[in-house]
Amino acid sequence: MSRRPRRNRPPRLDLPSPPAPRPGSAGTGGSSGPGPSARRALVDAHVTGAHHRLGRDAVRHAIRTLTTGDRRALLGADLGPCGVDEVRAALVKSHGWDPESPRAAIDPVATCTALRAATVRLREASAAGARIALATTRPASLLGLAQWVAGDLAERGASLLVADAASLEGPARRELWWIGDVAVVTDGESVLAHDAAVGGHDWLFAVGRPDLVVADRGFAGAAVRAGIETIAWADLDAPALSVAAARGRPILVVPVAEQRPASAYDAVIRILDEPPEDADDPGASRGTGSGGGFGAA
Repeated sequence: MSRRPRRNRPPRLDLPSPPAPRPGSAGTGGSSGPGPSARRALVDAHVTGAHHRLGRDAVRHAIRTLTTGDRRALLGADLGPCGVDEVRAALVKSHGWDPESPRAAIDPVATCTALRAATVRLREASAAGARIALATTRPASLLGLAQWVAGDLAERGASLLVADAASLEGPARRELWWIGDVAVVTDGESVLAHDAAVGGHDWLFAVGRPDLVVADRGFAGAAVRAGIETIAWADLDAPALSVAAARGRPILVVPVAEQRPASAYDAVIRILDEPPEDADDPGASRGTGSGGGFGAA
């Protein structure tokens, strides 16, 4: 069911991709792009900049795992064969990742630029009464952010697709529950984090086909596989989503460090809550920020 009646389907955008962030600029900003206050807030919260959890070897391992065709690394997306060079280039484009740096880092310019594009798209889709579904595999970190987005979308006229509960395939007792209009996986006692394609297909079956998805990891990968327009929160160890964007799938990758305390994402909400025309850099609100414009083939 949905929280609001459906209106017109949202218009698709075919926006040009901005230049890829300069590798190695994470935590330092640059001569152009979103203003320093927004970037600094993201870095201070360790949502961008030098990674608090992943090192260079961990990112390289994530790349190798994807290129071997590991099902978990694919996150439910139907990518087919991926080469090492392709995956590395996709992460450079989406995250501003520097493969030569001894430390893994996310460029705050890449994140701010993607957030500007997400703000534009979410508000246009909401104004058109779009059917939007939200889910997270990282409830301890991202549920609060997802709930804020859900509330903002509903206030602006979107129809949020939810259900009371949905069973998941597999031997373990797992269900999908909706908390604040955001789908999460539960065993009936706790909400659970998970990495791969657990629940993505079941989630989309439960809510019906949305016009737009806001999700991460396996939920975002399932939407990509179904050809649904997607805004995806993505860390450096989820390169499948970056490859999907680089290949022109209708996905906007918003690069963030995922496993931070929920309050860290207040820096993300601050940017999403700004009027795009009043943002630190108005020009940064145009474009997809991570390759692959919405509505791309």
